[in-house]
Amino acid sequence: MSRMTTPLRDELRRLRIELRILNDAVAAEVGLNPRDLDILDVIDREGPCTPSTLAERTGYRRATLTSVINRLHRDGWIVRRTAPDDGRSSILASTARFDEIRALYAPADDIDSAISQKYNEQQRATIAQALSLVTSHLRGLSEGTVPPEKQGP
Repeated sequence: MSRMTTPLRDELRRLRIELRILNDAVAAEVGLNPRDLDILDVIDREGPCTPSTLAERTGYRRATLTSVINRLHRDGWIVRRTAPDDGRSSILASTARFDEIRALYAPADDIDSAISQKYNEQQRATIAQALSLVTSHLRGLSEGTVPPEKQGP
């Protein structure tokens, strides 16, 4: 892989760094471990899911994920319901408490307004497609990398 930098590569790296710093700050503000926030964000963004689905999606081992789920449940961030098709499993869903996190991200989400004012509809669609491509690429990479519990804080 080339180590040559390009303006796009530099900006993607800056974006990754700034998102990590922001996510860590949001987690600290609401009293969550940053990786617990990652799990909670997946549950909220992708909808109710089973612990098995969540483990597969995030790469966490079930034992590690059980501890995270227990903390999130204990602190009121998620609810557990018995899975309708398998009484031995549960369905995890975020609670209204997630609004605390949405409020902290709201200033960052305002970038949508700035982009809407600066770029026309076609340009915004191109930006959205590029971000979708980056997201899909990163998701594919994350499926074959170091498990989250082996990563540093």
